[in-house]
This record gives sequence, C-alpha cells and structure tokens, in this order.
Amino acid sequence: MRIAIVGNNVAGTTLAKGLRDADAGAEIDIFTEEKTQYYPRPRLIDFISGAIQEKDMPFYPLDWYAKNRIGLKLGTRVERVNPSKKEIEVDGTMVSYDKLVLATGSNSFVPPLQGLPKRNVFTLRTIDDARMIREASAKCKHAVVIGAGLLGLESARSVCTGFPHMTVTILEYAEHILMRQLDHDGATILQRWIESTGATIITRAETVEALGNETVSAVRLKDGRTVEGDMVIISAGTRSNLSLAMSAGLKTNRGIIVDSALRTSDPDIFAVGDVAEFNGTVWAMIPSALDQARVATKKILGQASPDYTGTVPSNTLKVVGMDLTAIGTVRSQHEPPEPGYEEFKTTSADGQVYRKFVVKDGRMIGAILLGTKKEAVKVTKIIKDGTPVDGIKARLSDPSFTFE
Repeated sequence: MRIAIVGNNVAGTTLAKGLRDADAGAEIDIFTEEKTQYYPRPRLIDFISGAIQEKDMPFYPLDWYAKNRIGLKLGTRVERVNPSKKEIEVDGTMVSYDKLVLATGSNSFVPPLQGLPKRNVFTLRTIDDARMIREASAKCKHAVVIGAGLLGLESARSVCTGFPHMTVTILEYAEHILMRQLDHDGATILQRWIESTGATIITRAETVEALGNETVSAVRLKDGRTVEGDMVIISAGTRSNLSLAMSAGLKTNRGIIVDSALRTSDPDIFAVGDVAEFNGTVWAMIPSALDQARVATKKILGQASPDYTGTVPSNTLKVVGMDLTAIGTVRSQHEPPEPGYEEFKTTSADGQVYRKFVVKDGRMIGAILLGTKKEAVKVTKIIKDGTPVDGIKARLSDPSFTFE
C-alpha cells in the first residue's frame, strides 16, 4: 500500500510512525514545504529565548526516517490532488497513492490591520519565523504582542527571557487573558504574576493600525490610544490550510470535514490535525492531533480500532513560569448558570494557587489548576473517565482538599 502524507507536523509525523509500527510493508512518504524535519512547535519559544539551539529543534534525527523507511520529501510543494486518478502533483510531477492523508495544518491569522505590510511585524508558526524574530529582537527595544492566548503569552516570555533589554506590551482584545483556558478569577491571578515579571498587559484592546513608515514604530488601538513598539508579534489565532482540499472537491467548512474514522468525503483521503473538522469542531491542539493520528493509522490499514469521538481539551504547561492545567469545559463566572452545572473555586492564602472544578450532573467536566501541578494527572483522569464525584463535592471548595 502506498500512503502519501502531506505535512510533517505532529499529526503527520505521528501518523507516519504509527503506520510503520503497524505495517512493515507499507510504502510511506511525507511531503512538506518546510526544509527541516518535524519539530514540536513549542520548541520555537525556547529557540527564540536561547534555551535551545536550532540543531536541537527536530524531534527525530534525519536518519530516523531512513531507518524506518519513511520517505521525507523536504522543500516539496504538493500543488494539487486528483482524487479520480488517486494522484498528487508534486513540483510538477504526478505521484500516485493508495491512501492520502492531508495533515496540512494551519496558518497564523493576521487581522486586517491598517498600515500593513511593515518591517518587523511577525507571526510565529515556523522555524523561519522564529529566526526572523530572534534577529529583530537583538536590535529592537519595544515589542508589542497582539493576542494573549497561550502562544502570545509564550512569545512574550521568549522575547523577555532571551533579550532582557526589551520591554514588552501584550494587547488582548477580550476581557481577560487566556480566554479559552481560564475564567476571570484565574486570569486575574496569572496577569498579576506576568506583570510582576515586567511585562505590561492591556485587555479590551482592539488593535486597528500599525504605525510607522517602512518599519513599524507603534500600533493604534480602536479607542485612539497608541502603544509604542519597534517590533510586533501577531498571535491572533490560526486558520486551517484548506486550499488543497477545496481544489480537490472535498467537503470543507472551517476545516476539512471528516467522519469518526478521520475519512474525508473521499473514502481514500483522510485528514488529521489542525486541518480536520469533526462534528463541527476544529480541535487544533496537540492532544487532538495525537488522538486523530492514532485512530487514522488503524482505519487506513483496515485494522480494528475504536472510532474517533472527539478530544477532551487539555493543556498542562508552564505559562510564563506558572504551572497551568486547564481541562475540559471551563465556564466563565460571567456566563449565566445553566441547569445541572456547579462551580467550586478555591484560592490559596497567598493568592498564588487557584483551583476551579466544574461539575455537571454529578460528574466533573472541567477544571483549572493554576500555580500547581500536583493533582493534574488525577483530575484529568477523573474528567476523562467520567468518574462520579457526588461523594466529594462538598469538599471541592476546601483549599486543603486533595484527591486521594
């Protein structure tokens, strides 16, 4: 069986490894426009800060691909897909396949700001982006980061850590930082911590224009304020790369629509990772990419496997040096309560640890653990397993309570 994978990101590379582990005879090729083998995107942050060198970025050495008989076609562009002939066009040459996997990922979204393009305005998605940010950071004095999601906050940290001479201002359109992972109380604690490190955060800040001549010098907000910055990093979310799928006539929405086998509207074409849309959701997370790659591996090979049913959102990481675990459904305290939902919150005496548990119909469906990681594994398991928590609900608001 000839399997062609378009994209060498975490989804595409994990799928390739899974296919080789499960089928020694499959012919597997990965096609990617990047010139470097797969590297975890979180390592871009450490590369910018200087914590790791570029040579340490790849997850696998080049000889790993050869040893596993995985053809890695670096610097190659898949120009179109011809489903009727089961071929892809690669740099002008037609290549046949039995099964095709689109792991084309996503691109950074750039809002329609006035005044673009300008020099020293960046997004962070690839090693090339990281190189340019490093080069500019050595010369610039004031960085503006547009977007206070995980990538925006970590981008700010990388610049602050790697280039102590830089001052950083983070602009967030929404009412608080990390809108997807935190509620207002948790965001307040984290913002206070980040600002104690020297960064400035402005919320409810809608950026409308990049100021300056050829090189950016400041940004203008919708309310008329200007924020000085001779470098700007835009971290305003991502959009799935759909051009190949759309030109091939596959069904798309926000992503490529897939079923529970990660199969597209063409039975011989699959999609995984940031480009896949399942049940109306583009998950766009590392855990979902891994889940989808595992399921698709078995389905492609015709082996028995549970169907893909979605992924419980889960992030366990350090955000600007503070431990954060956000799992499942995290409801904002500003939303009106719904029948069956209960929230239990605790804050440590020093204000450094915040815990929140969301319970619906007797089962925990979401949690925030900020400033601690001691119970992250246990809480994650309770949520994913759907373990009843009626017996401990009364204790969830006790700061001293621990999961045994």
